[in-house]
Amino acid sequence: MWAGEKEIARQVLYTFLQNIIKVALAIFFQKIEIRHGENVPKRGPVLLAVNHPDSQMDAFVLSSAIKRKVHYIAHAGLFANKLRAKLLRSCGVIPVSRKRGKSDEIDRNVETFQECYDVLERGDVIGIFPEGISEMERRVRKIKTGAARIVLESERRNDYSLGVRLIPVGLYFFSRSRFRSKVLVNVGRPIDLQPYFSLNEKDNVEAVNRLTANIRDSLENLTVNVQHTELDRFVKDIESIYRDELMTQTLVDHKSSKKIVAEFVIMQKIAECVAYFHENNPQKVRNMEESISDYKRKLKDLHLKDILVREKTSIEKLFKTELAGIAKAIIGFPLAVYGILNNFFPFRITEFIAKKFIDDKTKILMALLMGGGATFILFYGAQVFLVWYLEGYLWAILYFCTLPLSGFFALGYIKEIRQIQERVSFSFFLFTNRHLIGKMRRTRNMLITEMNSCRDEYFESMNKAQ
Repeated sequence: MWAGEKEIARQVLYTFLQNIIKVALAIFFQKIEIRHGENVPKRGPVLLAVNHPDSQMDAFVLSSAIKRKVHYIAHAGLFANKLRAKLLRSCGVIPVSRKRGKSDEIDRNVETFQECYDVLERGDVIGIFPEGISEMERRVRKIKTGAARIVLESERRNDYSLGVRLIPVGLYFFSRSRFRSKVLVNVGRPIDLQPYFSLNEKDNVEAVNRLTANIRDSLENLTVNVQHTELDRFVKDIESIYRDELMTQTLVDHKSSKKIVAEFVIMQKIAECVAYFHENNPQKVRNMEESISDYKRKLKDLHLKDILVREKTSIEKLFKTELAGIAKAIIGFPLAVYGILNNFFPFRITEFIAKKFIDDKTKILMALLMGGGATFILFYGAQVFLVWYLEGYLWAILYFCTLPLSGFFALGYIKEIRQIQERVSFSFFLFTNRHLIGKMRRTRNMLITEMNSCRDEYFESMNKAQ
């Protein structure tokens, strides 16, 4: 096969796989939001420096969001299997070995960098995860210098006229263990490379280090970054109580804001605010931690949820809401049963597969996607074949169309039933323990007042700093 024919075949394979991935992700995720996607030019050499929160899923999500073909740099261990290696290479993935001092690995990495230069000189796109590994902590870890080295050397080889765009991208998964969650692809502005060119001629190491530091700063600004990992639980507790309070205000102030972006920005600001007080007033952080822990403990003892305490509603309103909910539940019961019967076993098998990765939670979403995809295809295929065998192809086609639709309906139905149960339980609790609910609401209002005070103090300090 000629070189041109091979390239066409690779492009066809890449497009085919990319479309399959897009469909799979559209089913798997509730929403993949792309913020400032226009920062990626339609043509010309680009290097995307991306944080690495969720193992291989990161590349899948980024590929679905970026309209251009991305040549990823991936760990050489993924190429151990010959068939998988051939598939990855056909999709433009470039292997890189971690430094261990072995001469053959160093030689392979020289080839890796050369291939990267070739990709950029062709005007294509490289995707690199400079953190190297994925972890559950919501922070940008120390990043490697590879991205900076590739960009600066590519420009040096072309008299600094190649025009590479170095674009940081922040990926944020709102849940890394749940089906139908949300993802934000936060595309940053291209980093200005001009200040590094003259320095690179004088001191390559210094230029690489400074550019690497710039990349890390940019990624921190594009993600929810909790630098002190011991505070992450505390930050999440604040999010669970305070986020919806801020969401209402944010969407009122910025009516054009997309909910998923507003939610992300709020979580960013909460993390930044906690970091500010951790550094400047640690006693306030400790006091707030104690107050929130006490509030959560009381909720647990009373078998209540914060969302129910937050809602100021009467028994009469709750009663009317429950009547409407129960009526809908009765009407939807037959379709929900149909969906549960047809999807129960593949769903449970997928859950079982995901639990195998409980020790490496960064791979749970990938296990759910791949394991679930294979399991549902197998079960759906067998069920549709049986209907075709018994009733013919028209009934088989109709039956196939109902399988995923009824499955999604069943998931939503089960969630709604659980919410009805919680509200009924809360209605009974409100009727018999009105004074306790009043006390919990007063405690919650005190927390919100304190959080508002911290927020105002933080923004005032930021304004003064500017």
